[in-house]
Amino acid sequence: MKQFSLVLFALLCCFYDHVFAQDKLDGVYAGCEFSPSPIFGGGMNRRDVSVLFRPDGTFNDLLNRNDWQTNVSGRYTINKGEVTLKYTKSSSVYTITKYGSLSNYAHELFKLQGNIIPEGYYSFISAMGGGGAAYGTTYVGALSTQGLNFDGKGHFSNSRYSGSVVAGENVGGGSSSSKDGSGTYKINKGVLTLTYTDGHTELHSFFCDMGGKTRMAVVDGRVFFVDNNDNAASNNTKSPTAAKKASGNSTTADNTTAPDGKTLLLKANAAHGGDKLNALKTARLTGSVSGLKVVELIDIPNSKVRVEIWKNGKPVSVQQTEGNTGWQWSSGNKSELPANNVAEVKTALYTGVIGLRKSLLDQMQIMNTQKIPNNNMYTVQCKLNGNEYVFAINDQNQLMAYGYKVGDKTLFSMLSDLRPVQGITIPYREATTSGQQKLNIQYDNMDVNPVLDGQSWAVPAGN
Repeated sequence: MKQFSLVLFALLCCFYDHVFAQDKLDGVYAGCEFSPSPIFGGGMNRRDVSVLFRPDGTFNDLLNRNDWQTNVSGRYTINKGEVTLKYTKSSSVYTITKYGSLSNYAHELFKLQGNIIPEGYYSFISAMGGGGAAYGTTYVGALSTQGLNFDGKGHFSNSRYSGSVVAGENVGGGSSSSKDGSGTYKINKGVLTLTYTDGHTELHSFFCDMGGKTRMAVVDGRVFFVDNNDNAASNNTKSPTAAKKASGNSTTADNTTAPDGKTLLLKANAAHGGDKLNALKTARLTGSVSGLKVVELIDIPNSKVRVEIWKNGKPVSVQQTEGNTGWQWSSGNKSELPANNVAEVKTALYTGVIGLRKSLLDQMQIMNTQKIPNNNMYTVQCKLNGNEYVFAINDQNQLMAYGYKVGDKTLFSMLSDLRPVQGITIPYREATTSGQQKLNIQYDNMDVNPVLDGQSWAVPAGN
């Protein structure tokens, strides 16, 4: 045992000597940064981060530029295992982990390579909203997807789709378009050359990992994730348009067949718990997003919401509202929460299953009700306190999706894996699009009406 300890000690010494002796980086590191936004009622915000480090001490974090190979965003230094990126007016610090990745309180950047593309389907989804009752139009959002499929033998196909959506489905007044292509590809030192069958070519910056639990690639600075579903595994890059046609979905909603919106919402209320849901006062939810633990506290009578993000067993970010004000905390620093963030966090009180409480439905103004053809689903558009909300309800009166428009912020969330928790049926999975990104949220637990004392709402200890 003593000999083993000595060997382990020697290995650790070698590792730390290597880390602290390292004075330069060479290559692209990338990852996703997450910041809190209402989880049960609004998902999280995501920012893609990709940095090209050069041995000469310069770096570039704008891989979408045509001159990404030579552009200089700033300079970096390495001291005792820490990498400091120095911009003109700011700086950021990362720690070199034992695995060679770069980590700070908000995210982790992984080393990628630019000479091999593993076989797979890489997808990127973006969404942004528009319209609504305030504009005299149906509450809709613009959804676009882009997919790249590589067969590992020099051939590729891609698919691009855009369309008008409500809670993820095409509806009346919407439009859609798609563009597919295929050809051959070459990759060399991060330069991806796509040659289409019609002869035209495209150049992109491209870096990816070689495996792992969550495979990803960075294309022109945007993070694409490998889709592991059956279609992707079979290298079938059928466009979203074709998929919708196959399922029989239409792009025209039949308003004449839609029942009363308030009746639909009350039926959904009953399906998700009825009196149990109406009696909900407090809730504690825990879940995860891309390896980060998320905890949300909700106090309905006192209009309080708290969202915590944890990493390695410690809180790294908190946002909390108290009525119409709030505060945020990150890395030991507490500051006032901007008014637009307060409004967004508070949507947790009005959306999702919590938004189906009868006392809340009685306050909402029903603006529009539509049936999604051939899908046995209705969308109900509501308005409350100047904000707009939409609920998508199936023929079993279950809430399958929701959306909101608060100020200039729009969010859509698709729900699945419904489970009963102390008489209330809640979704354990959410696929949320907000801003420019899509996130998948996995819930682990929900406590119904827990006691939330003063310590539950305190600033993280020791800060």
